[in-house]
Amino acid sequence: MELTKSRTGESKNGSRKKGNWQNGQKEGLDDGFYELKLKIRTGFSWTGNTGGKNERRTEKQGSGDISKPGFACRSRFLLNEKVQPVSSTSGLSVSDYLVLLKSLQINLPNGVLNPKVIRLSQDADIIQKAQDIVKELENFKLQFNSIPRLGCRELKNSLSLKDNGKVLELTMKIFFEKREDSGEALRAHWRKNASNTTREFRFRDKYQANAISTPAMYATTQTRSWRHLEVGDNLANISAGVTVNVRDIENKDYADESALWTTSSPQRFGKYFQNPGDERECLKFYHELRESGTNRRVRYSKGNKVDFGFLSGRLDFLAEVKGEKSEKIVIECKGTTGDMVGKVFTKPKNGGRHAHLIESHEYCYQVQAYMYILNRSAKQTQGFTSDRAIMVIRHYHKNGREPRDFYWNYLRKNEAIHKKIDELRVFCEEEVLACFLAVLNLIFQKHTSSEAQELKKNF
Repeated sequence: MELTKSRTGESKNGSRKKGNWQNGQKEGLDDGFYELKLKIRTGFSWTGNTGGKNERRTEKQGSGDISKPGFACRSRFLLNEKVQPVSSTSGLSVSDYLVLLKSLQINLPNGVLNPKVIRLSQDADIIQKAQDIVKELENFKLQFNSIPRLGCRELKNSLSLKDNGKVLELTMKIFFEKREDSGEALRAHWRKNASNTTREFRFRDKYQANAISTPAMYATTQTRSWRHLEVGDNLANISAGVTVNVRDIENKDYADESALWTTSSPQRFGKYFQNPGDERECLKFYHELRESGTNRRVRYSKGNKVDFGFLSGRLDFLAEVKGEKSEKIVIECKGTTGDMVGKVFTKPKNGGRHAHLIESHEYCYQVQAYMYILNRSAKQTQGFTSDRAIMVIRHYHKNGREPRDFYWNYLRKNEAIHKKIDELRVFCEEEVLACFLAVLNLIFQKHTSSEAQELKKNF
């Protein structure tokens, strides 16, 4: 097991029952794919995207048995016609989704909502995957993630999922989490949401009576003002972080490691967790080794949050170096009682402090993700770029033997990995987000025009 400290600010990591046709017609067609084609081809008037009693034909088209014509149409479409792309105007708009997400208190990254991803959410394969997630929500096995992000530490595994087209798995990783609240608490959210009639959206008919896991929703008339919400720009961002006083680092003493092992209760992940200054001591070690005799000036900041699209993370330290070559350098600190030796790095045999980093390890991928976001931000601002990061690893020894056993080395930017990271980012912003929007569409719908008029009378 690879051992590391927990980071704040990084993300955690059914076949839907076919809707009934109007007037008690046959239960759905073979799947949502044919249902979607029929909606496009036969000119039905729909109030939403999929399923539900309110999604039916116009009064003029509403009478009579449509089962036989439906199957005839389906056969003709498959043999002779191409399916036309679904316009985003056929369902919810970007503005609609902004209102719904605001109501659900779900914070998407800026700039990821657009008509293209809405069209993708109406794809039959995407809808089928979304149905699998809805089943889990119906069984209260999942709950919504209010800040859906993909932590940089999860990068290597996520790249593998993307390469294998695992849209469903990535959607669940980013947008949902295993249930933490009790089932009764989630049911209480559903009961409150189902009885609330002041929103622009409501549950589909199925979930008016059948409980499903949903977030607690806003329930006030302030939703009227949300029509003016804006999507924003999809940009890489780096927060300022907290400036580290260099003099404090230089004057800091290293912890007495032997004192960390005196407790009688064993720690699963190693005694270095009992040293609150572990990261600062790693920084002190690196600072003492920094090149001397140059005109370089360095400023350290701690806890900078980085994000781009759904990628997110929080840096241990960021060094801003000014001199002959100005640059920003990520400094990642790790502590181990030996479990990382041979997995993350190997020690030099000559007694030096330059570790050999094993770049295929997930921690090195994590740092590559940090550099990727850093450089994307630099392109936007014409700021300092980064072609290397620094990893500092401290090896703790039982009873304090070999104190101050530090190792470090540069991790160079890997262009091939950065290309894969960019592909993953786009994949999450398109197919994965589309799957999540499809989930929302299977659960919620806009009020019909008659319902909206009725609501207006009450306010």
